[in-house]
Amino acid sequence: MEAHIFAEGSSTTADDNNLPIKEYYQGLFGMVSGLNDELEEYIDTELHILSEEYGVINGYECMSDIQESQNEPVGDDKTVSIAKHELLRVAENADVMVILLSADIFRSTVTEIWDELVAAARPNSIWCFGAARSALNELNFENLEAKDCSVLTYQRVGVARIGSDTRDELLERVKQKAGQ
Repeated sequence: MEAHIFAEGSSTTADDNNLPIKEYYQGLFGMVSGLNDELEEYIDTELHILSEEYGVINGYECMSDIQESQNEPVGDDKTVSIAKHELLRVAENADVMVILLSADIFRSTVTEIWDELVAAARPNSIWCFGAARSALNELNFENLEAKDCSVLTYQRVGVARIGSDTRDELLERVKQKAGQ
C-alpha cells in the first residue's frame, strides 16, 4: 500500500540545509511532516513538496543536494505543471492521497485536472483534501465516491494545513485499511 502527500513548502526554514526537506521546512509545515511520519507507521508514504524555487521535490531529498543541482528558480508555472503531472502519475497506484494546498495552487493544479484525476483514482482509495472552502466547493466529489473512494475534506482557515479532527479521521481510516 502507498500514500502520497502533496503540500507547499514553508517560508520558515532551518539554518542547516543538510537536512531532509521534510525537516528543512519548519513552522506550520510541521503539521505536514508529522502527518507524513504518522502515516508511515501504517503505509509507505511519499511526501511531494511544491516549491516555486525548486519545483516538486521529495520530502527525503536534502536541501543542499537540491540547491547544488538547481541553477535557477523553477517558477510557479513550471511548478504547477510538474505538480499536475505528479498528481496524475501517482493517483492510479495510491491507496491514500492527501492534498493540502493553498486556494490558488489548489485551483491551478487539482481543479484544472479534476476529471482526469478522478478517472485515474484507484478504486477504494482514501482521499483527503485541505484547501479553502471556496476551492473545495468547486469540486464534485460524487464521481470519486462512485469509485468507492473515501473522501475527507478540511476547510482551511488561515495557514493551518489540516485540522486535528480531519487528521485523526484520516489516520483511523488508513489504520483500518492497512489492517484489512
